[in-house]
Parts: sequence; structure tokens; C-alpha cells
Amino acid sequence: MTSKSHFDLNEVGNKGTHERHVVSLEPSDSAFLRGKVKDQLFIDHLLMTDVITLDQHASGERYLQLAVAASVYLTSPKFTGVGGGGVRSNTTMYSSRLMKWHRAEKNVRKKWGDEGVVIIHDHIVLDVWTDDDLKIEFLIRILT
Repeated sequence: MTSKSHFDLNEVGNKGTHERHVVSLEPSDSAFLRGKVKDQLFIDHLLMTDVITLDQHASGERYLQLAVAASVYLTSPKFTGVGGGGVRSNTTMYSSRLMKWHRAEKNVRKKWGDEGVVIIHDHIVLDVWTDDDLKIEFLIRILT
């Protein structure tokens, strides 16, 4: 199919995707446009509905990237670079991705308690959606 701008459209998602999410068209590596879901995660949805600011969204993305890099819900970290052998590595256990996540989680716990950690785990890491205004307000305070 060719649009007025003479771009070819590739698969842009099914009806269910368009009903649940905001989908935009953007250029891809080929001559085809591709559909991109703009509000895939709960924090994306909060940003798109003007519940959180860009800075709060960036803070949530930072927590998410730390969690993904640390594989906090997938696998344990690899400590192969921590000593042994004749090759020295700049990686130590204290600068590993899991330890970076631990420090971020520890800061949340210190300021917001265990409930703050649960909110971050549920609504940022595990992407659990909620309509509970109290939880959303608490998440907003944590991300500020």
C-alpha cells in the first residue's frame, strides 16, 4: 500500500494493538514505514497521559535500564572478571551491574521504605499497570 507521501507501509500492528496503545509510523532501515508503540510500558502510558513529567519518566527509565542490565528477574550475574587468571579486568563485584541495581534499590529503600521498593519492582521492573491513585502518587514521588 502506498500513502500520499509515497512511503510503502509494512505491517503496522493488529486491531488489538491499535485499540490498547498509541501507535505512530516512523522510518525503518528499509523503504517501508514501521509502526512503533508509544505507550508500551506503564510509565510510558503515564507520560503520554500527562500524569508524570519527562524528568520523572527518565528516572523510571533509568531504574528499568539498571534492572535489565542487572538481570534482576532473569539470571544471575557473571562474575568471571573478578580475579583469577593472568588477565586483570576493570570489573569488580562492587561495580557489577547487579551491585549498581542494589545501590539504586538501597537508596529507594532508605528514602521510601520497603513499600517504595515494591512500587518500583511492580510498576517499573515488572510493568504492572494500576488504576490505584495512591500507588500512582507514590510512584510519582519516588520518581521526582
